[in-house]
Amino acid sequence: MRLLLDLGNSRMKWAAHAPGAPDFIARGAVPYGAGSIVDRWPLAQPPEAVWLCSVAGPARTEAVAQTVSRSWGAPVHPIASQPAGFGVRTAYAEPQRLGADRWAALVGARSLGSGPVCILGLGTALTGDLLDAQGRHLGGIIAPGRQLLRRSLRAGTAQVVTDAPAPEVEDGEEGVGRTTDDCVAWGVTHSLIGCCARIAEVARARLGADVALLLTGGDASWAQPLLPFASRIEPDLVLRGLAVIADD
Repeated sequence: MRLLLDLGNSRMKWAAHAPGAPDFIARGAVPYGAGSIVDRWPLAQPPEAVWLCSVAGPARTEAVAQTVSRSWGAPVHPIASQPAGFGVRTAYAEPQRLGADRWAALVGARSLGSGPVCILGLGTALTGDLLDAQGRHLGGIIAPGRQLLRRSLRAGTAQVVTDAPAPEVEDGEEGVGRTTDDCVAWGVTHSLIGCCARIAEVARARLGADVALLLTGGDASWAQPLLPFASRIEPDLVLRGLAVIADD
């Protein structure tokens, strides 16, 4: 059994996986600062090896790798983007600059089927990636996510964003606010959902009307009912890609 780790910007997702198995034995998420995966490990046996995908920065990545290696004595295998592999070929002229999480998500999406897909990653950042039926990555987008959009208003204005919790907006509401907090919530929502809708239009134009729209990331469930198109949530695309890479 091995441990798969997806180190994002705000939390660490993990899965226990047996080689070649179609499903995970167990999975979960740990916010940074809330203890280590070693402390929260729910299984009786420790993993024999660890496969790690990280966009969390070198210091945090090294700290996690040292913790699992020291506690369990398991070898740690960090992954990096490749020009091609596992049925996927990247569009980047410098493949090493494609985020490891986006590479793993492309591999994970490819493992789910051979049709064209548009992956929308709704986390700290909003990412979108297009993958055609032959496994060719056509490129993507990167934009601020929901919380980053709100923080940018806080950083760039003196009186707009307050310390109050951000109000939630729901599909079917009128789309404008009558308080500053509501106006910010709607502005952020329209910005993010509008960006998603536009990249979906690009995906349909490039890949055809049958392109599958896959949502992943912490804000996927929030965004799905607000989006003007049919989509499917795949919360573990990065971990699925890690499992494929580890099986090689």
